Amino acid sequence: MARIRSIKPEFPQSESMGRVSRDARLTFIQLWTLADDEGRLRGNSRMLASLLFPYDDDAKDLIDRWLDELEREHCIQRYRVNGDNYVQIANWLIHQKIDKPSKSKIPALDESSRILANPREVSSEDQGSRIKDQGKEEPPKPPAADASVSGKPDDARELLAYLNAKTGKHFRCVPASLDPIRARLKDATPEQVRAVIDDRVKAWASDEAMAKYLRPETLFRASKFEGYLGNLGASKPAGRPGQIAGAVVDWSATEDA
Repeated sequence: MARIRSIKPEFPQSESMGRVSRDARLTFIQLWTLADDEGRLRGNSRMLASLLFPYDDDAKDLIDRWLDELEREHCIQRYRVNGDNYVQIANWLIHQKIDKPSKSKIPALDESSRILANPREVSSEDQGSRIKDQGKEEPPKPPAADASVSGKPDDARELLAYLNAKTGKHFRCVPASLDPIRARLKDATPEQVRAVIDDRVKAWASDEAMAKYLRPETLFRASKFEGYLGNLGASKPAGRPGQIAGAVVDWSATEDA
């Protein structure tokens, strides 16, 4: 069911929008009306063409190109679960303020479900369609495990995918993102790390000033993580990153995601 969504006045000046075609920009805006309150929607391209461009006969042949443009600019992420295609709008809660959001019925994105080479869906009307850009992009190789850090290497990758799914961001499996997680796994379990992610997303995701701190180097920094873990279940309002129990924060050490 289509929904009413908002668009910020600075949207036309966005540099990422300047790097995609006008049709891709229109597609992006219209995708918002189909997305649920967590920024997810079904991603079959023929279905999207019929819903978003019902009066344009050529849309079914062009929409994959427009979605490719948006994915290259990290505006969306496409993924597949049990053979069904879905789309996640990136940074959804930063750009849309949802009053009384409903929980998504669509499965969340994780690293294993992401479509890295985006085939066009084959339908009964299009049995002869060819795979587009097959092999154009390969998944990043996992960095070598640090033998000094406990926890399986895959734990860090899975937790980073969990963070991406919860925030709609697209942190890659590179040492800068994985090493802080591996370091925390010396003393914390994966379940505790997920609990911290859930807690911080709940506290910060709807606050545009704070959402930018939902990134590995902030969440999993040694000086901050212990406070976040200790703050789980606390009834008092969450503070800024590192501002736990009156702690003083050096904001010059933080950087935007």
